[in-house]
Amino acid sequence: MDPIVILGAAPLLLISAFHIFLVWNVKKPVRSATFFPKVTVMAYAWQSGNVIQRKIENFLNQDYPKDRFEIVIYDNQSTDETPLICRKYEEAGLIKYYRPDVPYDRKAPVLDEAIGKVATGDFIALTDPDGVCEREWVKKIVQPFIDPRVGAVSGITHCGNWHKNLFTKLRAIEDEWWNNISYTARNGKVKLTRFQPLCGCNYALRRSAWEDVGRSHGEGLLEDLELSIKLHSRGWLVEVADAHVWQEEVEDIGQYVRQRRRWYSFKSMKVLGKGKRLERIIGGLPQGIQMTGIMSFIFFTIILLRSILSSRMDYSEIYLAASPFIIHNIALTAGLARVGRSRLIPYIPIFTIFDALLQLACFLDVRLRWRTEQKWVMLGLGKYYHSGTEIRTD
Repeated sequence: MDPIVILGAAPLLLISAFHIFLVWNVKKPVRSATFFPKVTVMAYAWQSGNVIQRKIENFLNQDYPKDRFEIVIYDNQSTDETPLICRKYEEAGLIKYYRPDVPYDRKAPVLDEAIGKVATGDFIALTDPDGVCEREWVKKIVQPFIDPRVGAVSGITHCGNWHKNLFTKLRAIEDEWWNNISYTARNGKVKLTRFQPLCGCNYALRRSAWEDVGRSHGEGLLEDLELSIKLHSRGWLVEVADAHVWQEEVEDIGQYVRQRRRWYSFKSMKVLGKGKRLERIIGGLPQGIQMTGIMSFIFFTIILLRSILSSRMDYSEIYLAASPFIIHNIALTAGLARVGRSRLIPYIPIFTIFDALLQLACFLDVRLRWRTEQKWVMLGLGKYYHSGTEIRTD
């Protein structure tokens, strides 16, 4: 057997086997509700007039002692009907509404200002305005804070508009792997790493931990990842709670490309940081599920074509080259079944190839063509930032 085939297959096999291990390691983080601290629940509301009322009502319906939590909506100078809707609730004494004196080019500074100037809770629970929280979300997401070493808690996030079209079903597979399977696996039977990335649309933060990292979520567009790294560097634990949010995902390729350009922008890609880098790489490996799939597929295709063109069909090489791709798909299938999302399994072949190629194309586009860009603005869909699609929590 050609040593090149062995060398090429080995790392792909290791990563695919790691994904199988992740699925085996999944453990639902169930905790009894015994801790009821003062909590500020917050949502970002830039150009969110089509979803913000649903978000506020969702917060108001939380099953949590009413004298132990408050609602803050922070708005980066929206020009739609968002201020009108929020002020109506503020005048009724149901929420606090914060707008900075000047607009910012990103979410993080508005959030940090709102925490510092308006929020009074010892713990801050955050979602995006399009997200729909389960009724016990606040109660569940604060329970890990009973351990004073825990600086932040990430909930479990699902795609709530998965029913819209084929593309949103692919987004649902990504969400289940990134924000459900991999999250519950990191805190499963075997502790893989102390580094747990936060999901910006579903997490909670201890105020003293936020103060310990400089009262700042960071300088880039990926404030959730930047905050995760800062907390990890300072020795704070980040835990996972069985607190569910269903969010609106991008619904077509155009929206996807704009989203990924923000995520992969030059400034955002600098947040890995120094020190404890190996733990962060291990913690970030699950988010490479698409890249593993497409690299495995490309590798298998190259070896198969080489065998065909050389008229020398070495089946042992072909089987070895195919193994990472097969294991990769087994991991995805088993993972979706493990978390009760079997309805998405038929779409795995499209996700494994088409979606992974699209992600790779966006990454290369940013790294090669847009590399010199230092700042990205938040691009909406016209008047609104979100589509306002019905969110289904089934």
